Amino acid sequence: MKTLIIYDNTGYIYMTMSGTYNLPQGGIQFLEVEVPVGKQLKGIDTTVTPNVSIFEDIPLSETEILKQKVEEQELALIELASLIGGTV
Repeated sequence: MKTLIIYDNTGYIYMTMSGTYNLPQGGIQFLEVEVPVGKQLKGIDTTVTPNVSIFEDIPLSETEILKQKVEEQELALIELASLIGGTV
């Protein structure tokens, strides 16, 4: 999804917009980027020209973390059962 990023010369992000928008005309800094799926905007690297966006992984939600823990426990139980000769 295309996203417009409005930022200053230090890389501080003031606003991001997706959808329909007009590109700025004048003295403010902006980038128009594709935000990869599963990523979120972390900042703007103003040490390079042209400036580039910095992305990071979107953190897992509490539900996703709990789901992973349940799956890990299920696998541990299956392994334990196979070690003691039982079936789950």
